[in-house]
Amino acid sequence: MKLRLILTVVGAIAIAGIFLAGYATAGFSGGGLPGGTSGPSDELLDEVSADFDIFWEVWDRLQTNYYEGPRDVHELVRGASHGMIAAVGDPNTVFVDPEPAQLDRERLEGKFEGIGATVELDDVGHLRIIRPLPGSPAEEAGIEAGDVVISVDGLATRGRELIDIIQQVRGERGTEVVLTIRRAGVAEAFDITVVRDEIVIPSVVSAIVEGYGYVRLTTFGAQTADDLRDVLEDFREDGILGIILDLRNNPGGFLDAAIDVSSEFVPRNSVIVRENTRDEGQQVFRSSRSPTAADLPMVVLINGGSASASEIVAGAIRDHDRGVLIGETTFGKGSVQIPFSLSDESVVRITVAIWLTPDSQHLDGQGIEPDFPLVFNGGELGTLDDNYVRAAIGVLEGGDCCETYIDAA
Repeated sequence: MKLRLILTVVGAIAIAGIFLAGYATAGFSGGGLPGGTSGPSDELLDEVSADFDIFWEVWDRLQTNYYEGPRDVHELVRGASHGMIAAVGDPNTVFVDPEPAQLDRERLEGKFEGIGATVELDDVGHLRIIRPLPGSPAEEAGIEAGDVVISVDGLATRGRELIDIIQQVRGERGTEVVLTIRRAGVAEAFDITVVRDEIVIPSVVSAIVEGYGYVRLTTFGAQTADDLRDVLEDFREDGILGIILDLRNNPGGFLDAAIDVSSEFVPRNSVIVRENTRDEGQQVFRSSRSPTAADLPMVVLINGGSASASEIVAGAIRDHDRGVLIGETTFGKGSVQIPFSLSDESVVRITVAIWLTPDSQHLDGQGIEPDFPLVFNGGELGTLDDNYVRAAIGVLEGGDCCETYIDAA
């Protein structure tokens, strides 16, 4: 199995979910303890013997005295695994339970089975539809943005975890799920039956705006770089005047995808990112392919949701003077994780390196500052209603930025 380095914001799935199903090889199956062994060494057992005595003392006091009675032993052991990883003190080294780990694999793969709607929990704990995906079963069944799902197959959504609801809604292609909907302007709640299907979520969204090629990357998944190249080749055939690369709210993804994406815009053999590891010192990753758009003027759009792999791309374009950055300071995640898949489908993500831009800027906790700060006006992304896009066109046409485009946020 190919080892994939992950550069993404931990916990992004908790902000907004998507009804998905599927599997992606986003990790590295490996077990064992230090040195790759299948169990602890005698030396390690001797070293931690006293600590485990305390562990079992805590276990006994909890199970004997907790007022609601003994707790589920499997949940307690899983909690201990979470606690062990948390003790490292690195917010990006995490233990991920099977359900969210599955959703993260699906996000990076981009193929799912479900109804095709992005969702969140509203203020009172009900499930709210952010939007049905274009052409999805949810859209075809009549689900609308803003709909509140109060039950799924008769089971109430309020008070449940988002991941738990998503697990109930998604399922095999061709099966049905009944959503009970409350909609603004409709007096009574009503049911909508949705037939699940395979959902393909593109990580590359493109358009031509005023003669410029606009391309938005939503993640750095397995197909992102190849899909981007196809778009750029089409742009060239259409005779575009320049590129607007939108990395806003892109939480990251695979390191190799970030390198391949960057390679489309910088000269061949350019340094894309530097990586400092524990044992190997500094590794330098260079552009991986002949560029498709290294000669086109470009602007990169960024904000506080642009993280990790997005920051690698933005940093490479900035350091090689290939374009200007418009927007807000990026998230500031400058570390690399390897996800180790465990026997129960949970995942432990371990930070194995920190990365730096080509000019050796370490961004962890700092982020990349834009050349031209700009506050988003709330317009439709990728259109002339989007003040970031208007500002980018102004820069590409040789104008100033960005006072003209500061609309009310």
